[in-house]
Amino acid sequence: KIKKINVLKNFNHNYVILVNGNLYSSNFDHEDKSKIKITSYDKSFENKMSKNPLVCLNHALADNGFSLEIEDNYKFKKVLVIYNFFTKNLKNKILNNKNKLNLKKNSELHIIEYIVNESKSKFINNSYENIFLEKNSKLKNLHIQSGISNGFFHKHLKSKLCSNAKYSNFIFSSGLKFNKIDIESDLVGENASCNIFSGLFLKQNEHQEIKTRINHLSPNCKSYQKVKNVLNAESKGIFQGKIYVQDDAQKTDAYQLSKALLLNDSAEFNSKPELEIYADDVKCSHGSTSGSIDENSLHYLMTRGLSREISTKLLIKGFLSD
Repeated sequence: KIKKINVLKNFNHNYVILVNGNLYSSNFDHEDKSKIKITSYDKSFENKMSKNPLVCLNHALADNGFSLEIEDNYKFKKVLVIYNFFTKNLKNKILNNKNKLNLKKNSELHIIEYIVNESKSKFINNSYENIFLEKNSKLKNLHIQSGISNGFFHKHLKSKLCSNAKYSNFIFSSGLKFNKIDIESDLVGENASCNIFSGLFLKQNEHQEIKTRINHLSPNCKSYQKVKNVLNAESKGIFQGKIYVQDDAQKTDAYQLSKALLLNDSAEFNSKPELEIYADDVKCSHGSTSGSIDENSLHYLMTRGLSREISTKLLIKGFLSD
């Protein structure tokens, strides 16, 4: 039983509360509720074949989640916070949930996905999310969590963007023992754009992985990816990003960059940027760098009277801030 779930204070927002993946409650008091439709998991959700075994597992076993639909020409006045709450009694369990989000023409929504985990034990949360952005719609999605966790999290985000749709993902993670996010976006309409930004700070034995595939399937589309990792003691960061450009997707503008700052010799960062281009009038680039803190910069700050610890913090903040 759930006694009480505390929502963020002094912050006007709408919210959806999920408890172990199940739709528990929702509140849209800041909005026109006639423009919003939310329901619990529906088995009619589209299940396509996948080479990803965790996605196949989700398709086979998912029995909870939610569906959210925003009507034409409606823009949310306040942000929507999705509280992903996990209870204390979770132990050695696999949770499979499936969510669906549909923004109709000219609609706009900002989401904060907020993980609150009260379980001190190990469990697996395997989720699949299907996002459909119709013409001229806009979605911003921010991923954060309240604290450390021993859970194993996998999320597959599959999105489809129509003409002039804009989709932005912001991933900030620190404290999750294992976290993997698969993002696949199909840009099917002209002038669609997809942005992915990530700032990860990983500590002892934490494993964070981001895998992206941006499919440019129509002309004049844009995508931008920037992933930054700060890794300490025996942590592991992985980024695998692919930009795919179909033969008729001319005037594509795609950019991808991953950077890692290793604070310890035991930390590890693996990066695999990929380009697959079949059109000839495109602007595409990718890059990846990793290294330790610049000793010259550290020395410069310390000669100005700062301690080594404060100097290191300043350089880390500067690395992540952009």
